This record gives sequence, structure tokens and C-alpha cells, in this order.
Amino acid sequence: MADYYPLLARALDALPDRTPALRKAVYDRARNALISQLRSLDPPLSEADIDLERRALDAAIERLEVDHGGLPAPANDAALAANPAPSAAAVVPEPSPPKPAVAEPALPPANPPFAARYEPPVVTPEPEAEPREAPIPIAPPRPGPPQPAAAEASAAAEEPLPPAEDPDLAAAAMEGGNGRQRPRIEVVPPRTGRSRLLRNVFVGGMLAVVIAMIAVAAFLLRDRPQGLPSSGTETADTQQPEAESKFGDRVGGDAVTPPRAAPRTDSAAPPRAATPSTEPTVSVAQRAELIEEVVGADNAQPALLPGRVTWKLDTVNGGQGQPLQDAVVATVMIPDAGLTLVMTIQRNLDTTLPASHTVNLVFNETAGGGGRTIQDVGLLQAKDDQNARGSPVSGLPVRVRDNLFLIGLSSLPNDVERNTDLLLHKNWFDLALRYTSGKRAVLTFEKGSTGAQVMQNAFAAWQ
Repeated sequence: MADYYPLLARALDALPDRTPALRKAVYDRARNALISQLRSLDPPLSEADIDLERRALDAAIERLEVDHGGLPAPANDAALAANPAPSAAAVVPEPSPPKPAVAEPALPPANPPFAARYEPPVVTPEPEAEPREAPIPIAPPRPGPPQPAAAEASAAAEEPLPPAEDPDLAAAAMEGGNGRQRPRIEVVPPRTGRSRLLRNVFVGGMLAVVIAMIAVAAFLLRDRPQGLPSSGTETADTQQPEAESKFGDRVGGDAVTPPRAAPRTDSAAPPRAATPSTEPTVSVAQRAELIEEVVGADNAQPALLPGRVTWKLDTVNGGQGQPLQDAVVATVMIPDAGLTLVMTIQRNLDTTLPASHTVNLVFNETAGGGGRTIQDVGLLQAKDDQNARGSPVSGLPVRVRDNLFLIGLSSLPNDVERNTDLLLHKNWFDLALRYTSGKRAVLTFEKGSTGAQVMQNAFAAWQ
């Protein structure tokens, strides 16, 4: 079962206002996407499994609403209002006016045998004093023997309090999402089939991707001033991450004048029918470089690890119930670092997600990679040459897990135009990285003439 709370919390963090209307929009999108994805699985899930995931999502939504003071707050107030009721019931024996009339009937059910034994010798002189001081409410506290009985009555009144704590536990279970998840965790283990376990792992991973895309939707719902300018070179300088600006200032030296005679002759053949025969030439390697910061020295120069990148136009699966579509696939290899990136850019065909395109980032580590596990990535940035500062695309990066990320490109008209211009007309791309060790790096790779031809063919097919 996927943990929806951190994913939905990250989606809400992308909202600037976090108003109830925007929160409800995110919840509705998450719920619709979850149910549609579960019902579209090829090995169909049972209704019990679908209902289990839906209730887990609802529990996460309730936890988030508690954190934001939303819908569950009245329920909590009602639960808190129910809790003082037992305390009020415990205080009822304390007021004196009703006690002279009710105290004597109440004592026999509390301790009937003791009331029968001690009333003849001691209580008989007291009724005479009670009618004399009946108008005075101080009469009940005077007699000595009734005081232990009152203490016993208060003790008896305190005894029902432990069962009254059970509603508190139930209310606490309703307030927090953990109380609801525990019984579900107990229900899951009885299904101990290996195929069931693998299936749950697959469903959990897929649902994590779905909720990650909901985070993209949450980001794109907000009103962003970045969508106003169509040329983003000037605005990108202020949005560039701090780590990447440092590396951009430190990197320098390699000339950017590649001779591309052979690829140009290959790209001169525009017919799409000849794609299978031209794929080997389209995959000509371009330059790439991994720039890592050096930890432990203040003025140390960053480490530069050379690599290469290949571009190709490939056919990928569009998703559940969607046709095959063309996609741009860039494979970046850094042999000395033991790190490989497969970047896939494709058009978004899911109408429930307000993203024009998606960028899938899959990192692979080889033996001797030196523990370069990627924990976070920044937005893809485009630039004219290797030493320039990049302009980030308009979108949102989402972490699915270590070494697996997704970038949703904004579907706003101004953003679509700007992103298309960056992808088609810029020659280099930067991607800021952060390892699990906390070390930062920048992966920069060239599009070149082969990548430019692949990108143009892809956008022509997407029209």
C-alpha cells in the first residue's frame, strides 16, 4: 500500500494559498486518478483492494485537513465536546442541592449492604437535624458518616471514567491517519501469496507515480507570474539554483565548436519513412560532462568527469489505454563516475493532468560508481553554449524515489510556447543533482545537430 500522506503534502506545499477550494481540487484529482489507474490494471484488482487503497487515500486526506485546520476540525471539536460530557457527569455528584433528595437512593445501589448495616445506629439522629437545616444547603457536608459514602460515590463515579477514555481513543484514531492504517496493515498480511506481494509492490509504485503527477497538477493550478513573459532568458537568471550558478561560474575552458559535417548530411534526409535506417546515424554521440563539488576545501575547483550523450527518436507506450507515441530519448553516460541517465521527453496524453509534456529521468549506477545515488534533481535548464547560464523550463520536478524522477511541463499557453522554444533552439542542457550523501553536482550535455533533428521530428509528430 502506498503512503499517500507525504506525496499529497508535497502537492499542497506547491500551492501558494492552500485555500480549501485548491486543496479540494488536488484531492479530487488524486482520487479520480487513483480509481481510474486501479480499474485500468491489466490483471484486474478486486473491489476490496480498490476500496482499501481509496480508504488509505481518504485517511491521508483527513490527516492533511487536520494539519491545515480543514474539514476534520469540526469532527474533532465534536469529539472534544463529547469528552467533557463524562467529566460533567463526574461533577454532577458534587452539587449539594439535588443530593439531599437523591443521595439516599443513590447510596443503596453503590453499597447496599453497608447502607443497611450502618443506617440504624448512626443515621437516625441525622434526619432530625436534616429537617431543621433543610433550607440550609450546608447540612449535607456536616454529618461525618455520609462523607466516606460520598467518597465512595465519587470513587464509583471515577470508575466509569476508564470506559469513557475509549471514545477518546476512538476519536484520536479518527483524528490521526495512523489509527486507520494499523487495522489495514493487519488485514494485508493474511494474503501471503508471492504473486499478491509482487502485485502490491507494482501497484504501490504505480500509484506513487500517479500521486507524483498530482503534485505537478497542484503546482500548475497556482497563478504564477513567470507565465507572463514569453522569452525566459532574463527571468531564468533569477530563478537559477544556487548550486548550479556556482558550478556555472567555475566551469570553463572547453571550446564549443564541434564539427558536425556527417550528422548534417544525415539530417538532410527528412523523410520519416527512412527512420529505421537512419537511427544508427541519429545516435551519434555528443558531448556530456559531470561537474561535482569537492567537499572539504573552501576554494577547491569542482571535479570534471567527461562523458557522452546519444539522442534518438523512439516509440514508447503512452500509458494505460493510450496509443504508442513518439518520444525523445537521450542517454547520458559518464563512464568514470559509473553513472548513466536515460531522459525521455514525451507528450502528455492524460487529460486529467494539466501538463503539456513529461520528462522522465532514470539514473543507473554501475559497479564502482562511488555511491552516486541521486536523491533530488532540479528543473531541466537550457542554454546556448556550455559555459553559459541556463534558463529553466516551466514545470515542476517530482521525486518518485532515489534515481527516479519526473518533470511535468506546464500546460499554460505562455509556458508551452516558452518551453518549446527552449527545447528546440537551445544547444545545451543542465540538470542540477544532489546525491544521498549531500554532495551536489551538475550534469551538462549537448544536443548538437543530431539532437536538434530528433527534437524537431518529435515536435512535428506531436502537432
